[in-house]
Amino acid sequence: MRIFIFIFFSMSLLFGFEKKITLQLGGVAYNNYANELLAQGKGEFHFENELFTTDANVEFLYSSRYTQRRYLLLNELYIVKDFEEYSIRFGKEIKYFGELEGYNIADFYNQKNYLKDPFDKSAKYGTLGIDITRYFEDNSITFGMKLYEDEIPYPQHNTPYAPFQLSYDESLHVSDKKGTPTPYMIMNFVNDTFVESETQLIFLRGYDTKRSFVFLTPNKLSQYAYRVNKALLLSHIIFHDTIYKTELAYTDILDESFMSNYTQLSFGIEKSFYDFYGSDLTFYGEYYRYLYSDDTKMKNIDISEIYDDDIFLALRFALNDVSNSEIKVGLLQDTHKKERVLKVEAKKRLLEKFVVQLQYLNIFAKTDNTLLHPFDNANRLNLSLSYTF
Repeated sequence: MRIFIFIFFSMSLLFGFEKKITLQLGGVAYNNYANELLAQGKGEFHFENELFTTDANVEFLYSSRYTQRRYLLLNELYIVKDFEEYSIRFGKEIKYFGELEGYNIADFYNQKNYLKDPFDKSAKYGTLGIDITRYFEDNSITFGMKLYEDEIPYPQHNTPYAPFQLSYDESLHVSDKKGTPTPYMIMNFVNDTFVESETQLIFLRGYDTKRSFVFLTPNKLSQYAYRVNKALLLSHIIFHDTIYKTELAYTDILDESFMSNYTQLSFGIEKSFYDFYGSDLTFYGEYYRYLYSDDTKMKNIDISEIYDDDIFLALRFALNDVSNSEIKVGLLQDTHKKERVLKVEAKKRLLEKFVVQLQYLNIFAKTDNTLLHPFDNANRLNLSLSYTF
């Protein structure tokens, strides 16, 4: 990897590159923990010549209060070679899979960055892999492999986002080897004959992004990555200006008798209303369900299981002003448990390159022995100013 980094920057100095850098300063207020000041940033770099293109993404986070929330990370570094009907990608990359706004059960490729924000689905770590895509006009088929499983740090106790009361060890335990490949196939179909639609079928055999936990000592946990056969379906249909979305996943556990096979279902609609009192209004309604094949086996081992029999409702207001002002309100409500997550975001552009953003998060979780219960009655208020150049 060091040789790869050296080659990238050496060639960039010789031939030049495009860049986009965003710096953000802000503060976070918590009701249950000490407040913090945050400095964070992201640099995106793109290099292109006649042979291939190279992209890199560097991120940093610095908290004035919580030392674990301090890091400098090379999150992406990959090359792309395009032919007439083929594209080859290799390196550490973040990929996005999914149709729904609140949570994506089909996002099988990357691990989440829980240190940054466990309630932000875009906070992820890059994954080392390789794939080749064959294009057939609007359709395509991709064959790829994840090449390595990384240790993932979790927030420790006495920090705002700690999901465990016990100590956590970052060392990753695996059912095979960390470098055991996870091959996958993605088939993408686009249709506009009667209605506009796009569908993806994904099949993989290898490590799941969902991970279990093992006890190293009676008071210390560590992650455990296990292997699966997995099938996923992602689809959306546009009919009468309404988007109908689906994400389905079935997971067959390999070599782990204490764990049950499981099915994940999610459905959603997205409806936009244009020029609504001078603004554009978009409504999102989604439902998530988590089903185990054997209820006698272990459950509640991953943060994704909070999306079980839950309804997500959201509104997005785009004010259509010169400042690109926007307001989002999202509510995740469990239909059986006493759990609710409310998130409100507002942002406004200033002087072209500055963006001021306000975010409020509230968690209500009164049901015992659930993954959200440690965050019960948590309130968080973020205010930030970012600059992009």
